[in-house]
Amino acid sequence: MKRFTLKTTICSALVLTVALSAGTIGAAAAEDNELPSYYSSRDLGYVTSVKMQFHSTCWVYAGLATYESLLLKNGIETEDMSPAHLNIWSTPHEDGTGWTRSIYGDGFPKIPLGYFTSWQGPVFSSDEGDLPLDESIKSDDIPTDLARYGITSAMYLTNSDRDTIKRCIIDYGGVYTSYCHSVACFNKGEDKVSYYMPKNYSGGAGHSVEVVGWDDDYPLENFNGIDGSRPQNNGAWLIKNSHGDNFNSMGGFFWMSYEDAWVFLNRYTPSYALTGFEEITEDKKLVQNEIYGATYDFGYIPEKTQTFINRFSFDADYNTIDKIVFATKATGAEYSIYYVPDGENETPDPNIGTWTLLGSGTVDYAGYICADIEDFKYPDTEGSIAIKINASKTNMYATIGVDEWLTSSNSYVFIPDSKRGESFMIRNGQAVDLMDWYKSNENDDIGGTFVIKALTVKSYEPTLLGDADLDGIVNINDVTEIQRHLAEYTTMNTTAQANADYNRDGIINIEDCTQIQLMLAEYVS
Repeated sequence: MKRFTLKTTICSALVLTVALSAGTIGAAAAEDNELPSYYSSRDLGYVTSVKMQFHSTCWVYAGLATYESLLLKNGIETEDMSPAHLNIWSTPHEDGTGWTRSIYGDGFPKIPLGYFTSWQGPVFSSDEGDLPLDESIKSDDIPTDLARYGITSAMYLTNSDRDTIKRCIIDYGGVYTSYCHSVACFNKGEDKVSYYMPKNYSGGAGHSVEVVGWDDDYPLENFNGIDGSRPQNNGAWLIKNSHGDNFNSMGGFFWMSYEDAWVFLNRYTPSYALTGFEEITEDKKLVQNEIYGATYDFGYIPEKTQTFINRFSFDADYNTIDKIVFATKATGAEYSIYYVPDGENETPDPNIGTWTLLGSGTVDYAGYICADIEDFKYPDTEGSIAIKINASKTNMYATIGVDEWLTSSNSYVFIPDSKRGESFMIRNGQAVDLMDWYKSNENDDIGGTFVIKALTVKSYEPTLLGDADLDGIVNINDVTEIQRHLAEYTTMNTTAQANADYNRDGIINIEDCTQIQLMLAEYVS
């Protein structure tokens, strides 16, 4: 099997040993306007305080810091997220599946992104309860329903597009990356506020951080690390570290040269921006067959157009699909999303004539794509979501993210909980189970699961059209209630909103008020 070996762990404490990972590409997330030469999310209040990491968990703190910045940038007051919850979540389940590390062990940049997109975290520290950090606790022992906001989209980043990184920092508060850390690469002296690793240096180990700003004019003379080495040009990223606020004279922040040997490059991946999120409420449910996200990109079949399917057991109470999330690196490809009914033997019907097109678009960037769906009510609780990737206009093949096993130094670092009946491909007009494909083509019994998720919502039927205040009658008070809702003076619950949509066009607006008033005046029935 053309097997991906995960070489790089992220394990920086302050004294480190070397270890390695693989690369991706991103696209712009903001409008194409001129970028400033200096920017700092720290100055603008979009960055939480610097923390002191627990053992080799810089990837935990960098991931949570990036998530916290996203909330702050969107005006959401946040408190510190629980590093213990993420740390324990990324240890093995009792059955041996999941990440095989201990709570004291190294980790990987892929872990936080899977955690965020699973909606099982992050968790506010005030909500976590008592989570003792000892090896007796397993990932099965922690609650997974405490997250308040779930990530729906994320963009992979590389140093090949510095402007995209900058726009993401402006748009989302900060971005996640990793580099090769060695104390010898900091500037000489006590302040330790500038860092540059030359390409000919082989020491150090992986370390993850949040990037929260930049300075195009930061002087190259400030970098005087190993043998006085300096980059060729001015310019640096502003880094939020996790070695405590007394780490240096900048309170735990430091400047890293744009020309550092490994930052945003393919030794440690993914680097990413968290680009979309959703408030988690009792009216929403994320339907998924895996919780760890894309540990790899399924690109074993060199074809330009492929269809990937996840079969789900939908909840009858959450009967409307609102969004579809999937992972891919096929930048520039066109995608189509379908609802697929069951055919024979509880497998997706391969006859595309029975499918329902839910939406389509272009893969604007490598990462997690979130597609809005026009509130599709699925007809049955057993059905599938298909993603058709057409990369014929690109220099890439059609691929999709997959939750697949990983090894390092000939041992497993991640083992998925993949089962037959969860993921399929359309091959020669047939729905082929992904686990059967792994077995027959790669002699692989562990396999993987496609990263396709469906965000479903409860659909509320009106109890009495026009009764926006739920008092059992329709009068002018209901018009006032709708106007207050539109002015954001109050928020109606879902039943009241269903009643307020008087003309049943799916939108609550002033037209509903007008129709109710006409009805009350007996101009209309």
